[in-house]
Amino acid sequence: MIKMTNREFEILIQRIRPRLVAFAQGFIKTGAATAEDMVQEAALKLWNSREMKEIRNPEALSVTILRNVCLDYLRVKKNNNCKLDSININAYLTDFSETMEKRERFSSVAGCINSLPPDQMMAIRLRDIMGCEMNEIATILSTSEQNVRTLLSRGRQKIREKLFRDEA
Repeated sequence: MIKMTNREFEILIQRIRPRLVAFAQGFIKTGAATAEDMVQEAALKLWNSREMKEIRNPEALSVTILRNVCLDYLRVKKNNNCKLDSININAYLTDFSETMEKRERFSSVAGCINSLPPDQMMAIRLRDIMGCEMNEIATILSTSEQNVRTLLSRGRQKIREKLFRDEA
């Protein structure tokens, strides 16, 4: 177990920073500046964890912290960029009655999605609304791509059933 001084911590971060930046860039793919921000945040969390307990393997812990920081960033970015309620359907509609009908239908679909179990709801939002790839969804949900396909299939089936039940 290692208790680090300020100088030892700086040396450690300088040594592993290039690997951490490369990891962050491969993980989030939004640019070097964002990757640097993620590494900086991970280093800060590593520094704070150093004060709470002794660290056996600081390199492994820093990669784990960085992975979690990147996942948090992706979740927040995806949720803030394209919320289901923020889609502007009025830009495509001209007739008022058509607008009202579409808005009502849109609300019922949104309600159906919101009533799904959390994993199915997240999978559908990530895939069908935000356009994420299967491997991205699997990473975000910490599951396999096959499980993502299953979640999507079951979620879509429940939505279809609820919509047809409501129309009948």
